[in-house]
This record gives sequence, structure tokens and C-alpha cells, in this order.
Amino acid sequence: MNPPSKLAGAVWLPVFGLCLLVAAATSARPGVERIPFSDIPANDPAREVIQTVLGSKFYSLRDRFSPEEWSAGGYGAAWDRARGYFPGKTYLVRPGTYFMTHGFDADGRLFMEVHESAYLTLCVENRRTFMPGSIVEEYGRMRAAANGTEAGGFREKTGRLESFFRDEKSRGELERALGGPLCARLLASLREEDYHMLAGGLMHEGMHAGLDAAQAARLQAEFKAGTRPVQWDELRAFTAEIGYHARFGGWAAADIGASWERIAALAKDLEAYRKMARLPAGTAKDRFDRIKAQIWAQAAFIRLRAREIWQSARRMEDLSISFRKDYVGTDVPADLEAMLAKLEESTSGFVTATETAIRSTELTLRALEALLDTWGVWASGRRPFPPPVTDSRAVLEQAGEIRWPAANTDASAALMRRAGQEIEKVRTIS
Repeated sequence: MNPPSKLAGAVWLPVFGLCLLVAAATSARPGVERIPFSDIPANDPAREVIQTVLGSKFYSLRDRFSPEEWSAGGYGAAWDRARGYFPGKTYLVRPGTYFMTHGFDADGRLFMEVHESAYLTLCVENRRTFMPGSIVEEYGRMRAAANGTEAGGFREKTGRLESFFRDEKSRGELERALGGPLCARLLASLREEDYHMLAGGLMHEGMHAGLDAAQAARLQAEFKAGTRPVQWDELRAFTAEIGYHARFGGWAAADIGASWERIAALAKDLEAYRKMARLPAGTAKDRFDRIKAQIWAQAAFIRLRAREIWQSARRMEDLSISFRKDYVGTDVPADLEAMLAKLEESTSGFVTATETAIRSTELTLRALEALLDTWGVWASGRRPFPPPVTDSRAVLEQAGEIRWPAANTDASAALMRRAGQEIEKVRTIS
């Protein structure tokens, strides 16, 4: 998912250098493999990633849905079905053509396919890179590569913490500076970046699993014949995935807010050094370095969540547009047309508002970095005074003014209910 052209430039690119296009067609490549995950070794990274996603209550977003949405709305059943089909009825397709797909075997049972997409590739690479025992070696390999692309991406993700991953001694120093729990959470979050994209796709396919082959075939045939204005099964699955990403965006925005609160507390801790003419070696300097490292870690969290919110926002918009293109026919009832238009408007608006929040966030993080650089100059004895306290206040006030949008779930939920009602009619007469 490339950033839109109006955001290309110095502020945008450092944050989103690792964003990838999804599902570039590769069907012309020879040797396509379609392997059930049950036949893939347990330690294969692709299997580990999908298994981790499906085994996680967090990635189901169970706690982000109301009890009614989770049960009567069908999200819980869809997630359980996706889990139930893994690993024997879920296939890995290499090279991939799509993101995820579904179909029916000769016995009428649904199968799911996870294609080798840019999302899956990124998740596999992150899993390999950000394991505690391999991160130094992996970053060394990246730095030794001729083109420097991977190393540049690594620097974007780790920010001012990058130098700590050049050797094991420095990595140990970072763990001591952050504390074991925070260091572990940071690596786990970087390792699992974009797992929520796979989870949204699996929720989508789990929705399809609620129909049998005959019912699905009937809906498809009637849509193609023009007797149904919308492919209702696809509408339910598409809007369910949109609803999933809306809720993930809400969680990620709250996580960004928590990181800014932690930065504010740490910045306050720095004020204790303002009374000193210089920073003495020993305990005081160690504490000063720990505070800086912890602020850099929170900045890395903020950028990570911003990338993930952007992925969700663009996915929501792409889903609404591609649904209209592929699964909406002619003679759509006026009320349904209005609902579809509202969905497109809301997802497009969410992307636009997210762009604004991301730009503001990146500018504020850069101001924070400049502020801490000035503290560093003072700490090294090359400046007689720390940065003015007004500079610190200005950065935190700027952060407090950032508003992350809340995705409107009304349109997707209404369409999901409408699709469910139409599907129920098919079940009744089948």
C-alpha cells in the first residue's frame, strides 16, 4: 500500500518506508505450490505467523467488540471457524496471486487459502529479524548487503535505538536501560507488525465459512445472472473486515496516546537535571541515558502504531472500492445504494483524517528528537545549559493537539446486517 502522492516527501517517507503493496499478481511464475498448513513444519515462519495470529485473543479483537457484535453479529463465529479450518483446511499458496481466498472441496467443505502476499512476507521477515537471539546477527547481515534497503528499513523502525543493535554488548545495554519487560514488548511489537492485517483477512474468510457450497453457489449464480443486485455473501465478509480494521485503529490510537503520556512523564524526569551545571559521570549519567532510551522506545511504538493504522485505513478504503467494482450490479435499490455510498464516504474520510494525524505525529516526533539532541549536547559538556523548559512544553502541547480519527462503524455494521438478512432468506429456501 503505497502512500498517496500528496503525502510523498520528507515527512512521510521515513515513517512508511516499509509499507508494501498487497497481492501483486504472480500467476505467470512457474511452480505454484498449494500446501495445507498441516503439512508444513511447525517451525516454518509462515506457519508460525498464521498460528500465532489465530491463537491470539488479542488479534481476534474480542475485547473491542460488544457482546452483541461478537455473538449475534457473527464475528465470534467467524473467528472460531477460521481457527477450526487451520491447519488442515487452510492452504499456503506460493507464489501468491491474492491476499486470501476461499472455495469448496468436492465434499462441499470450505477451504481457505493464505497466499504469499506482501503482508505475509513482511510478517515473516519481521519475525525472523526481531527475535531477541537473532536481531544483532540479522541487522549485521542487512548492513553488509550492497543495496542497503533492508538496513534502511531497520533504521526507520528502530529510530534512535538503532545503534544498540550493532553488537550484543550494546543490545544488552539497551535491555538494561529499558528494563526487561519494556524491551521484550518493543521487540514483540516490531516482530508482530501487521499481524492484524492477516487477522482481518482470516476474519473475512471465516465469515464465508458460514455458508455451505450450495448456498454460496446460488448466491454467486443469481448475482451473475443479474437477479440479485449485490453478492450478499461477499458484502457480509467485506464489511466484517472493514469493521475489524475500524476497531483495530481505535486500539492503536489509544496505544499511541499511552506512549505520549509515558513520554511526558519521562520528560518531567529530565527536568531534575536542569539544576545541575553539568552531568556528572556515574549514577546520574546512567539514569539520564535510561530516560533517553525509554523515550526513544516510546517514539518507536508511536511510529509502529501509526504505520499499522495507515495499513488498516487504506485496507478499509480499498475494500469498499473493490466491493463496489466487483460485487455490485445494476438496479440497486435506492436505500442500499445510499448505504454503499455512505460506506465509501466514511472509509475515504477516515483515510484523509489519518493522513493528517500521521503528518502531525511525525513532525512532533522530530521536534522531540531535536529536543533530546539538545539535552545530549548539554550532557556531553558542549553546551552550558539544557534546552529551555518552554521547548519541552511546546513539544508536549503539540502532541496533545493531535487528534486521531475514530472510524465510523455505522455504515459497515448496517450493511453487514442487511447482508445477513438476505443470506438468511437463501438458507430458508435452500
